[in-house]
Amino acid sequence: MVGNVVVLLDNKEGRALVKDECKKHGLNYAEFTELVQAEVEQTGRQRKRGLYDIFDDILDRIEIGD
Repeated sequence: MVGNVVVLLDNKEGRALVKDECKKHGLNYAEFTELVQAEVEQTGRQRKRGLYDIFDDILDRIEIGD
């Protein structure tokens, strides 16, 4: 994510914190950021069309990887 809207992911320390938490909970950091990016792309829209489908796709890939 270039030019993060999510401040926590916009600096080295924040990303390190998130990476540590992802690791602690068994979630891949790249997949986490993909979920966040999907949500951010919907910012400002009254209806978040397709968001659940995108989440389902990402979460399905996570489950397959396990």
